[in-house]
Amino acid sequence: MSLQTLSREFVTLFQQENCRGAAGLLPKIKLEYAKEGLMAPSSAFSKEDLMAARQLLEMGVLVEIHAGASAAEIDRLFAQLRPFYDPKLKLAASDNESKLMALHLLLLLTNNEIAEFHTELETLSNAENDKYLQYPVKLERWLMEGAYDKAWQAVTEKSQFPAPEFAILTQGLQSTIRNEIAASSEKAYSSLPFANARHLLFFTSDDDLTEFAQARDWTVSNGRVNFAKVEEEEQVASTEGLISSMLAYASQIETII
Repeated sequence: MSLQTLSREFVTLFQQENCRGAAGLLPKIKLEYAKEGLMAPSSAFSKEDLMAARQLLEMGVLVEIHAGASAAEIDRLFAQLRPFYDPKLKLAASDNESKLMALHLLLLLTNNEIAEFHTELETLSNAENDKYLQYPVKLERWLMEGAYDKAWQAVTEKSQFPAPEFAILTQGLQSTIRNEIAASSEKAYSSLPFANARHLLFFTSDDDLTEFAQARDWTVSNGRVNFAKVEEEEQVASTEGLISSMLAYASQIETII
């Protein structure tokens, strides 16, 4: 099957939102690109060919995300797409570039590759004002600052996502945020009232918190979640006072939702 035929079929499947079908064609398309030498873009190719290849690879990244490809697979495809954004090629700007770059940043953040995240960010301009780029930038800042309430809203509320693909990639961050809160709680406190722990960890049911507690070897007894075994009674009032503001905010968010 020729590259032209493969490309037409791929675009048709993409437009029909048949992402699994389109994803199945990607290896064949990339193989044909490799035969033509287009996987190593240079000024030796016509701008039309380079832009056509770029567009298909851009669609390929989106297809892979919707098809449930692994982070490693998506990352490899983005690495193959990235050279097509080189200014030296002098191609017309892509309307999809900032979206794809933002998704790449989000993938780095999800994989906890913070150094790589900042390295990539330094190559971008005006990220704070871009519709797509500002999303991972703000999310990373909130996570680093420990503003977990804001980060949780960003990865769970549909209105926060600039495009559907962001909702897919942030699913793993929900666990990351909970684990960060859990780790901080373990260091700061020995136990918390069960209801407070549920709000703090953004759980909506007691069973979910109980399952989470068991996975982290916490114990639940007498209406409290115990992070570690202690021999003396804890200063409950002090503990509750330190987290009261965050719990109040979490309660407000739960009420709104």
